[in-house]
Amino acid sequence: MENIKCCFERLILCIVVLFTFFPAAGFAADLPDIPNGWSDGYVYANGIRIHYYHAVPATGKPVILAIHGVMDTGLTWASVCDKLQNDYDIYMLDTRGHGLTDPFNGTEDRNALLIDVMEAAKSLKLEKPILMGHSMGGATVIRLGAEYPDFAKAIIVVDAGIGGPRPQSNTKPANPPSPPAPSQNLMPVTMSGTPEELVKQNNYDFADLVAKAHRENPRWSMMDCQYWAIAIKRYHGPYTKEVWQTMSGTMRNDNALANIQVPMVILKADASPEVRKFHQEQASVMQKGKLIHIDNSAHNVQRDQPERVVEVIKEFLSGVVS
Repeated sequence: MENIKCCFERLILCIVVLFTFFPAAGFAADLPDIPNGWSDGYVYANGIRIHYYHAVPATGKPVILAIHGVMDTGLTWASVCDKLQNDYDIYMLDTRGHGLTDPFNGTEDRNALLIDVMEAAKSLKLEKPILMGHSMGGATVIRLGAEYPDFAKAIIVVDAGIGGPRPQSNTKPANPPSPPAPSQNLMPVTMSGTPEELVKQNNYDFADLVAKAHRENPRWSMMDCQYWAIAIKRYHGPYTKEVWQTMSGTMRNDNALANIQVPMVILKADASPEVRKFHQEQASVMQKGKLIHIDNSAHNVQRDQPERVVEVIKEFLSGVVS
């Protein structure tokens, strides 16, 4: 009996210690893990702590450094990088104000995110990486290619702005995604707003966010829906107009395409014939690049059509790296 009593007391003590030192254990169990074999970490670069994900290490393989768009995290690349990681050593940053990276401090200018990427690469000892960027991240890597020509080995852009006003179209893509019904849009998500509005998004229920992503983006895998939900809950947001100017200024890359000297491929979302023609005209100034539209995809091309994106990337890089 004495032994049973002693064991019971020890069990109670272990439970008390667990909940004393790990009070968030129950909450953490609700969030999905990063993909098998991946790791994550931090570097101190450009005056802030920058968080990154590292796919299954591929020592000796060409390095890809991937940058996400507004309101996202490095995990936006999960479905694509899962299929690329055998052939490339891939790092995915959480950019300033996103994910687990430090927030904006209000002193930045439109070059801050570019310097963040270069300094993070230096801290990680990544020489001549292949840059890959989506949306704001795509605009970032375009500017890096134009303004810092010796930094990257090649550039992959996924549905970023490429300069010039978008023309009006009288036709639609063959299979555009269906917009959510008004009754379903009960959890509005915005990239800018008052601090109170942005913090409210961080408090949305995780399961509800996953359901929203799945409902509004039926092409996405459940993993991508979960990682998007995590991104919304961790988004710091531009709490001031000055910070929004920093973020939007990062995306102003007019006239940059013509100055990029390294090989580049631009993947654009599905679009009408008029818009496709406009994109091709804008891209015609590239020295060593091409633009490809991905059928049946919206802005999150990498989540809508990951297999096709991987196919295009592999074909492009086969002519760039050995």
